[in-house]
Order: sequence, then C-alpha cells, then structure tokens
Amino acid sequence: MLYAYENLILFVHSPFFNLLFIMISLWTVGILFERLKFPLIIGELLAGIVLGPALLNWVVRTPVFDSLAQLGMFFLMFYAGLEGDPRQLRSNISTSINIGFWGTVFPFFFGVLAAIHFGSSLNQALLIGAAISGTSLVTKSRILSDFNILKTRIGTTMMGSAIVDNIFSFMVLSLIIKSVQNGGFNIASVLFTIIEVALFFIITIYIGVIIFPKVGKLFSRRRGKGFTFALIMGLLFATLAEIINLPFILGAYLAGLFVREEIMSKNLYQKMDDRFLAISHGFLGPVFIMSVALKVSFDVFSTHGLMILAIFMAAFVGKLAGVFIGGALSKLSVPESLCMGFAMNGRGAVELVLAVIGVELGVITNAHLSMLVIVAFATTFMAPLLIRTVLRQKRAELK
Repeated sequence: MLYAYENLILFVHSPFFNLLFIMISLWTVGILFERLKFPLIIGELLAGIVLGPALLNWVVRTPVFDSLAQLGMFFLMFYAGLEGDPRQLRSNISTSINIGFWGTVFPFFFGVLAAIHFGSSLNQALLIGAAISGTSLVTKSRILSDFNILKTRIGTTMMGSAIVDNIFSFMVLSLIIKSVQNGGFNIASVLFTIIEVALFFIITIYIGVIIFPKVGKLFSRRRGKGFTFALIMGLLFATLAEIINLPFILGAYLAGLFVREEIMSKNLYQKMDDRFLAISHGFLGPVFIMSVALKVSFDVFSTHGLMILAIFMAAFVGKLAGVFIGGALSKLSVPESLCMGFAMNGRGAVELVLAVIGVELGVITNAHLSMLVIVAFATTFMAPLLIRTVLRQKRAELK
C-alpha cells in the first residue's frame, strides 16, 4: 500500500500528470465555451491564467510542455494557412485587399504610436503594432459559422481579407528579426529584407502552384500519405524560411495556403484537414495557447494600466476604422462594414505567436506579452457579442 502511494506521489509530480491535467482542463473548458458559442481561444487563455502562476499556480512549465508548445506554434500557423483558401481572396479580390490592407495599417500605425508614447523602443513598438494588427482566420471562421454568414459574400470577403492581414503582419515580423540581427534599421537592410521576402514568396508560390498539384496527385489513392506529404511540405517551407532568417511561421502559413482539395481528391483532402484540425486545435494548439497564458501577470494592470488601455483602443478602434475605410472604398453598406470590423477584431493565435517570438528574440518583455494577451482576450471576447447585436438589427441588409 505504501509502495502504491509513493508511486502515486511520483506520478502526480511527473510531466505526464502535468500534461494530463492540462488536457483535461482544456477539454472541459472547450466543451463549456463551445456550448456558450464563444471562441475556444478565450477559454484556453482563461484556463491558463486561472491555473497558472497568475492565480492558482497549479500548472507548471516543463521541458515536455515547452516542446509541445513550440510544435503548437507550427501547427497553428500551418492550419491557419490551410483555412485561408486563396480562392476566397480571388472571388472578391479588390474588396478583400482594401479591407485587409486598411484594416491592418490602421491598428498597426496606432499601436506603434501608443507603444512609443509609453516609452517603448522602435522594435518593440513595431512588434506590438504588428501583433495587434493581425486577425485570426480560425477564430473568425468559427464566429461567422455560428452566425450562419461564413458562406455569404461578406464571410468570404472577410476570410480573404484575413489572408492579406496575416501576410502583412508576417512581413513586419521579418523586418524586425532582420533589424535585431543587424543591430538596427537602415534603408539597405529594409530593402534587402523586402527582396528576400519577395523571393521567398515567389519560390513558395512556384512550388505551391506547379509542384504541389503534380506531386499531390500521387497521394490521391494512398491512405495517410496525403497527410504526411502536407506535413513534410509544411516543415520544408518552415525550414527554408529559417535558413534565410525569416520567421518559420511564415513558411508554415504559406505551405498551408497551397494544400487545397484541387491537389488531391476531395475525400482525401477532407480527411487530411480533419487530422490537422485535431492536432492543431485539439491538442498542440491549446497547449501553446495555455503556455502563453502561463506567462501572464496581473501586475501589469498597476504598472502599465494606461498603456494597456491605449493598446486596446489602438487595436479595436484602429481595426474598425481601417475596415470602414476599406469598406467605403469598396462601396459596402454601414452594417456590412460594422459586421466586418467587429469580426476582424477576433484575434487569436497570430497575435500570440508574434508576441511569443518577440519575447524569444528579446525584443519585448513579459510585461508586453501580458498586455498583448489581455488585449487579445478582450477584443476576441467582444467580437461575437457585437456581431450578434448588428445581426439582430441589420441582418436583412447583409449579403
């Protein structure tokens, strides 16, 4: 009996029990928030904040946990690309570009100004601006699906705009990484980085458009091989990005964009998509989200309260204003622009990934990370509530 008790104590303090407890917590929160029809990332962040050092301190970070969280970053970005069907961008290309561009530039610009006003360095301000300017494809997809507007013109336009939005954020991150490596910004390094990113895009587009379709057909009748092929290409693109000192998430995201059902049979693509969804948002992704939440400290409310408010306003109002301008240029109605602006404020994995990379680079501090998590939580929490209000009053005017 004593031997069994000692084994139980050892197991409770093992990394496996820690992971078991985390997964049970995330699974429970997932069921609850799914029934409440709120984005799951809200529940995952909340679970990490409550169970982590910020409150109860029941969950500790271990090497196993950190390794899984790193994999979670890769799979979240790959699946974000997988969800970002380029056909949605082509179907309403001018509107998507208008909304994606202005809806990214405004929060980015306001975020940079807010961060600099409160004493942040240029690199810190640029990364904060890039982080809050992003939007989550998966979060948005879930919100729009819950309101039955995902397949409408406004839904496909928003999904296309999110592709433009995310690529812009990744390009800014690439510039920041180069700046850190070179010891500062200069015109030559900025131009060289833009050329590098452009070449990387050309290479990945060539592989995605020319090679993917030819090779992908070989896997149309082989069970499981399509998934393996897609995973290899994702890792290959991520490695290529790392080799030229670009963020690996850019490679993972672009690889996901080119894995479409045109490349393989529709049935095989659906099975592969289900597998990536299960890994990205059923296992590794939530572990990453919780790992970010474990770093949150509520001390920032007393030390950086005004800065949090300023970044929140830059993120929320900036996104809304940018979408309104993009919508006006595309002759959208006020209810359509409102709905898009609120939905595009549904942030998620992209903002958190950029924040974590910023901490790893030494560009931003854990205090900045806490602020960005709080802003992501607040804006994403508000998105479905505000969309529901618009739909109650103006659904007939939305197309």
